[in-house]
Amino acid sequence: MRRAIIVFFVFTSAIAIAQPTDKVGQLVSAENYFAALTQEKGIRKAFLEVSDNNTVVFRPGPVSAAKYFKNKSDSLGLLSWEPVFARISKSGDWGVTSGPSTYRQSDTSSIHYGDYLSVWKKNPKGVWKLALDLGIDHPKPKAKQSLLFQNPKNEIYQKQRSDERLQQREDVVISSDRLMATILKADDQIAFKDFISDECRLLFPGQEPIIGKKAIMSFWQKQGANLSSEPLKADRSYSGELAYTHGNANIIRKGIKKEYHYVRIWELQPGYLWNVIFEIYVPAEKEE
Repeated sequence: MRRAIIVFFVFTSAIAIAQPTDKVGQLVSAENYFAALTQEKGIRKAFLEVSDNNTVVFRPGPVSAAKYFKNKSDSLGLLSWEPVFARISKSGDWGVTSGPSTYRQSDTSSIHYGDYLSVWKKNPKGVWKLALDLGIDHPKPKAKQSLLFQNPKNEIYQKQRSDERLQQREDVVISSDRLMATILKADDQIAFKDFISDECRLLFPGQEPIIGKKAIMSFWQKQGANLSSEPLKADRSYSGELAYTHGNANIIRKGIKKEYHYVRIWELQPGYLWNVIFEIYVPAEKEE
C-alpha cells in the first residue's frame, strides 16, 4: 500500500510540474518592447537591437537584418504595430507573433496598412531575438482582429542534444513542405485540405488576414490560380512541435506568372503529422 501511495504521489507531482506557465506572455512582452523601441529610437535602431547575426528580414527577399539595416538611414519612416496572435513552443525558446501594422513616411504622409509575421528565438543567454520578419500591405481593415495568445497545452517534450539529431528533425519538416509542394502541383485543394489546420491563418498581399481552412480554400479557389512552391530552409523549436519553412513560390493566374517568397509555420499533430497553422506570401519583385 505504501508503495502504491508513493507511486501515485510521484505521478501526480509530475503532472503538476508539467502544467504550462504563461510563457506566451513573455513572448508578447518581447514583441511589445520591440514595437515601443521602434517608436523611441526609429526603425533601423530598433531592428538592430532585437536582431542578431542569424536574423532574416524579407525586403522583399530574405536578407540578413544586420546587413540590410547597417547602412540605412535612421529616417526610415514611422512604423507601428501590435501583436494579436502569438504561439510559443513547449521549450519556451521559439515563438511566433502576428498582427496589424501601419506605416507612414512622415507625420503628414498617407497611412499604409498591413499585417506582419515574426518568428522569435531565444539566444544562449535567454534573450529573445528576432529570427524572421516579413509583412504584407492591404487596404484599411474593416474590423479589429481578436486576440489569440496561446500557451502550450503542456510542457512535456523529449530533449534532444546532438546536432545530428536536431538536423534530422529539421529535415523532417522540410520533407513535409516538399510533399505539400508536390501535391499542390496536382491539386491545390487536396493539398490545403490535407496540410493546413482548421484554424490556419493566411496573409496574402492586398488581403486582410484570412482565417480558417474553409476561408483559405475558398480564397485560393476564387483566385483560379496554379500555385507551386519550393522550400529552401527549415527551423524547429527545441521541443520539436513548432517549426517554420521558407522558400519560393510561383502563382500563375490567367497565364501570368508572379513570383513570391513564403513562410509556413508548422505544428506537429498527433500521429506525427505536420499541419500548417500560418502562411504568408510576399512579392519577390526587386525593391525600388
